[in-house]
Amino acid sequence: MHIPTIFDNDYEGDIERYSISDEKFHHLEKVLRVKNDSIVKLTNGRGLISSGRISNKFITISETELKQRDNKVNIFIAKLHDKTRMRLLIEKLTELGVQSITIAPTENSQKINITPEKINSWIIGAIEQSGVPFAPELLIEKKIDFEKFPHSFDISGDNISNNIKLKNFAIGPEGGWSKEELERFKHISKLSNFTLRSDTAALVAVSLMM
Repeated sequence: MHIPTIFDNDYEGDIERYSISDEKFHHLEKVLRVKNDSIVKLTNGRGLISSGRISNKFITISETELKQRDNKVNIFIAKLHDKTRMRLLIEKLTELGVQSITIAPTENSQKINITPEKINSWIIGAIEQSGVPFAPELLIEKKIDFEKFPHSFDISGDNISNNIKLKNFAIGPEGGWSKEELERFKHISKLSNFTLRSDTAALVAVSLMM
């Protein structure tokens, strides 16, 4: 049974009765068809998750738990030209529980205008849909830091089992890494014998590294 989740960055778990904002309540009532006395979850995206029963615009908290993050996966990606695919990628990375998502241009990435606010809204949507209690840290940079992300993927790389413990890694753009960029990575692994799309490669890599 799917239990709706509300994300509130300011929630600290120190209250017995939580007041739902008009916007969140409208979504629960009109879109999700949540009825009075239904169970609803509440999280701040930092591991704290509570559950309780809804009554009008309030949740009476009955249980609160502080979850610990099981993995420390940090991923670098470039923006995808297709905003729908970009949104799906951000949502899936959130659901998988990555610790951080760093986004920056690369030599072959395409210029596309997606604001941090828009990306954060996708993250929140994924949390509220899936119930995962962790929001990845979103970092927008001007370029990739090869010291922070020493590991990437290419069909010319080593067997991924040799680098499976490297939790900070970069996914190449849709145009692929340039020769100069590839030479700056300390470790290069192979995910497949074929060229994967950037979003596919990201999800495969995260799943294997978790």
